[in-house]
Amino acid sequence: MGMANASRWCGLLALSLFAPCLAFAQGQPDSIAVHWDKVAAESKTTPTLQVVVNPPLRRGTPVHDNAFRALRDLGADYVRYVPWLPYPKLGVAELEPPASGKTSWGFTPIDPMTIDFLEATKGHSVILNFSTIPQWMYKTDKPVEYPQDPNQVTWSYEQGTELRDPTMKEVAEYFGRHHRLPN
Repeated sequence: MGMANASRWCGLLALSLFAPCLAFAQGQPDSIAVHWDKVAAESKTTPTLQVVVNPPLRRGTPVHDNAFRALRDLGADYVRYVPWLPYPKLGVAELEPPASGKTSWGFTPIDPMTIDFLEATKGHSVILNFSTIPQWMYKTDKPVEYPQDPNQVTWSYEQGTELRDPTMKEVAEYFGRHHRLPN
């Protein structure tokens, strides 16, 4: 079947499928009757929000106290806490690969804001969404650089597309260690 025939058949198929809809649409308009005094269903949603890690939320800034007080006063459930890629030092706990039996684990810049978030949402369900994978776990032409200043933004931290461990065991172990609670 040539392209012209295929196009013709597709056109006929589309016409046969949509023609009844077009004919119906040209009839009398449907009317909608709204009865505000009758309950048809009750919404079962939970209003929530997302707290995205960024330098103005760090301790000692003009925004910190008011932001976390407002979060506490809101009393929302399922608030999502998201340390993410533009601030690697605020969201990635192991920025360098292990070498000579030593690791580069560092929670010093991460912990204070995370603790403040958990205190502000105490008694409510939360979602900790640490999701930025250390870039050394990817195959890259050269090591991925990141700012030494935790407050400096970078939009080039995530560069890898192929994990160096295709089984994802290395990534799973990282997040397993990252989320393990101390005894």
